[in-house]
Amino acid sequence: MFTYTIFGVLCGTREGLMFHSCVPDLGRHPELWADECPFHIASLAQAHIELMSHPQQAEDARASQALHAA
Repeated sequence: MFTYTIFGVLCGTREGLMFHSCVPDLGRHPELWADECPFHIASLAQAHIELMSHPQQAEDARASQALHAA
């Protein structure tokens, strides 16, 4: 599961909408954003997406926490 944030969806704000997807490299496929994002995207031309985390990052973080706990 990947975590993405889409920016430019909320009019008048710079905040993004974070959501989860099973599609790797979703940022390279704007035609899929509307299908993946649970919110209406009025204009894909004004939106951009950023990968926030992916399975390997989560696994690395858990391993690091386990090392520090030991």
